[in-house]
Amino acid sequence: MSSIDKKLLKRLQILYVEDDLVVRNELEQLLSGFFSKVFTASNGREGLDTYLENKDEIDIILTDINMPIMSGIDMVKYIREKSPQIPVIVATAHSDSEYLSESIKLKVQDYINKPVDVRNLLKVMNELASVMYQEFMLEQQTKELEQYKEVIDSNNIVVKTDIHMNITYVNELFCQITGYDKDELLGEEFKVLRHPDASLDIYTNMYAKVLNNKPWHGVLKNITKEHGIYTTDAYVINTLDDEGEITGTISIQRDITDEVNKKRDIQLALMKDKSDIFIRSKEGSAEQNIIIRELKEQLENAKNDLKKTEINSEKYIYSVEKYTIENKHLRNELSTYKKNESKKDLALKVSKENADLKYQLKKLKEELANTKESKEKEIKQLNANSRIEIEDLEEQLRNITEKYECVETDEVLIQKLEYWKEKAQEEANRVESLEKQIVAHGDKAFMSKIFG
Repeated sequence: MSSIDKKLLKRLQILYVEDDLVVRNELEQLLSGFFSKVFTASNGREGLDTYLENKDEIDIILTDINMPIMSGIDMVKYIREKSPQIPVIVATAHSDSEYLSESIKLKVQDYINKPVDVRNLLKVMNELASVMYQEFMLEQQTKELEQYKEVIDSNNIVVKTDIHMNITYVNELFCQITGYDKDELLGEEFKVLRHPDASLDIYTNMYAKVLNNKPWHGVLKNITKEHGIYTTDAYVINTLDDEGEITGTISIQRDITDEVNKKRDIQLALMKDKSDIFIRSKEGSAEQNIIIRELKEQLENAKNDLKKTEINSEKYIYSVEKYTIENKHLRNELSTYKKNESKKDLALKVSKENADLKYQLKKLKEELANTKESKEKEIKQLNANSRIEIEDLEEQLRNITEKYECVETDEVLIQKLEYWKEKAQEEANRVESLEKQIVAHGDKAFMSKIFG
C-alpha cells in the first residue's frame, strides 16, 4: 500500500458494480478510503442508470461481468455510446472468458481476476489515475496555450512561414494593417513586405539566426498593399515538430508606426524649438528652459512607453515558448508512460525510498534536538549547582573571617582560617574549570543564553 498515491486517487470518483452484496459492501468500504466518492450498483441496469445520472462526476468504472438483469458487458456497451473515453476496469472469473473478446472491442482499460486482489486492484487504479492526471495536465496546458494565442492574435501581427521562409499563415490583425487578404501572400517570401529603404542585411541576419535555432528581435520597416509604410517591433523564432526538427518560423510583430512617427515628430519639434530657443535665448531663458524640459519629458515618456510594450511582447513570446516546450514534454512523458509500465514501478519505488529517507532525516533531526535540549538542561543544572556551592563556601569564609577577627591571637583559629581559605580556593578553581568545560562544549548562542 505504500506505493499508492492517495492524493492522486482522492481526485477521482468511481462507480463500482457488483451483484454479490457481501463482496460489494467490503470493497466499497475499502475504496471509500482512497477515492473521493464511490457510487455502487447491484447489476448492469442499476449501474447504467447510476452512471447516466452522475456521468459528469464519475471518472472510473469498476464492474463485474456476469450479473443478473443486465451483464457488465451490456452495461459498458450503452455507456460507450455516451462516453467513449471513460476508463473501465472489469473484474472477471475464469468462467467469464467468453466475454473477454467483447470487452476488448469495448476498449476495457484493464482486467482484475476474482476474487479481487485488493493490492493489485489499487495498483492498477493508481497507474490509471496517474495517466488520467497527465492527460488532465496536458489538457490544461493546451487551454492555456490557446488563451495566450488569443491574446497575442488580438494585439499583435502574427506571420508563420515554412523552412524556406515562405509565408504559410497570417492573422486578422495583419490583414487590417497591411490591406492584404489572408490568401494573397501565401507562398510569398517573408521579405516581400520589406520597404525599399530597409536593408536586405536585416533579413539575411534574421534568416541565419532563426534557422540556426536562435530567436531574432528587431525593428522592421514594411510596406502595405497601398504602398503605405508601417513599422513593427518583430520577434521571430523557429517552430519544431515532435522530433525536434525545424519546420518553419513564427513572427510576432507589434505595430509601432504611431510611436515611431510620434518620436520623429518630437525630434523634429525639438530641433525646431532648439533653433527658436537659440534665436530667442537672450529674450526669455526661463521660457526656453520650460519648453526644453517639456519636450524632453515627452521624449522620455515615449521611450518608456516603447520599452514597456517591448517587455510585454517579450513576456507573451516567452510564455508561448515555455508552454510549447512544456506541452511537448508532457506529450513525450505521457507517451513514454503508456509504453513502458515498468518505469512507473521504478518511479513509485524511488518515490517510496525518498519518502523513507525524508522520514529518517526527520527522526534524526528530532533526536538531535532532544539531545541538545537535554545537554542544555544538564549544563544549566551544573552551573546552578556550582554557583550554590560557591555561595556556601563564601558564606563559610565570611563566618570564619568574623570569628578570626574576634579571636586574632588564637593560633588554632588562624590555622583553620588558612585551611578554609585553601578549601575555598580549591572550590573556586574547580568551578572555574567547570565553567571552562561548559564554554568549550557550548555554541555561541547557547553560551549567550547561560551567561547573558
